[in-house]
Amino acid sequence: MLTFEASGILGAPAIVEKLQNLPFQQVQHRTDTLDAQPSGQNGVLVLVTGALLVEGSERPMSFTQAFNLQQDNGSYYVLNDVFRLVYPAA
Repeated sequence: MLTFEASGILGAPAIVEKLQNLPFQQVQHRTDTLDAQPSGQNGVLVLVTGALLVEGSERPMSFTQAFNLQQDNGSYYVLNDVFRLVYPAA
């Protein structure tokens, strides 16, 4: 499951479709912080903060993303992913 700006998307095909249909083609990522800790059933909870610079934009947008990596037969997959843009306080 992916939560993108309060919109829930369930299942790999729907998530891929959402990401492929974002209203921009290029984006630069900057990672400012990355924290990880073990979670239940041999998983890993990851929290990332940073900034995105979307093509045609002059100012980066801050973001936060939390995702849960789950172990399966010696490898990991993303079980849950929550992404939010962080807007300046008014």
